[in-house]
Amino acid sequence: MALGMSDNLIKRIVSALLLLPIALYPIYAGGIWFWALLSLGGVLMALEWGALTLPDTGKLIRLSLPFGALFLLLSFIGSGLGGGEQSISGMGILFVAGCLFSKVRPVPGWWFAGIGYVTLPLIALSVLREASSILVLWVFLIVWATDVGGYFAGKGIGGPKLAPRISPKKTWAGLLGGMALAALVSIGMAEVLGLHEYNWHFAAALAAWAQVGDLVESGIKRHFNVKDSGGLIPGHGGLLDRVDGLVFVAPAVALILYYMPLFGVELTG
Repeated sequence: MALGMSDNLIKRIVSALLLLPIALYPIYAGGIWFWALLSLGGVLMALEWGALTLPDTGKLIRLSLPFGALFLLLSFIGSGLGGGEQSISGMGILFVAGCLFSKVRPVPGWWFAGIGYVTLPLIALSVLREASSILVLWVFLIVWATDVGGYFAGKGIGGPKLAPRISPKKTWAGLLGGMALAALVSIGMAEVLGLHEYNWHFAAALAAWAQVGDLVESGIKRHFNVKDSGGLIPGHGGLLDRVDGLVFVAPAVALILYYMPLFGVELTG
């Protein structure tokens, strides 16, 4: 068992190191590179969502998911990134409504939920990249730190389960470990890159919100009785398994960027 865990950990580390430059360079370069990253990620997410939630439908319906998501993203970018907060809120509502109506015929609930789930982070990341590449990097790093901190604290400390009916391996120690590492990464970025000194408070709170995203995706997989959303990334499962926290955190940061200054709080990057 220990050797199996060790092999899995090695796969996770190698996969993460190989994927790191694929994500980091487009964030830095912006423009067509960042659009290509979002497009590729959106297509892969949509294909996995279709295979996960629409296994009994025709291929045409499943394949229409990525085209629908990319159409919404293109429409949003083509409009000059206007109305970002309304777009993000709308996609969130679409995801929730789609899940609620997933069993109501003839409403194709899981299809609409997938459009919301895939397009939500894409639009949010577009908004954030328009504001600051450092802010996008901050979002990615605190989500990754949440996963890493949660993994090692959960494995090393163990203890009471966070939500055993949804995700039996998640622990409260893992949650706190993820929050702590996300805060530390944010503090480090503040020292090196000049982020706002109080951003670490947001980082810790967003780490907890990332765990909510993880649990939501785990609940959907449990509903469809599958372990992973796919097998794209060795040691990690599918892309949806890796971006579940990002799906929730990116829109939250984009909305903070829009609304929190109204209350005298500014998230700076």
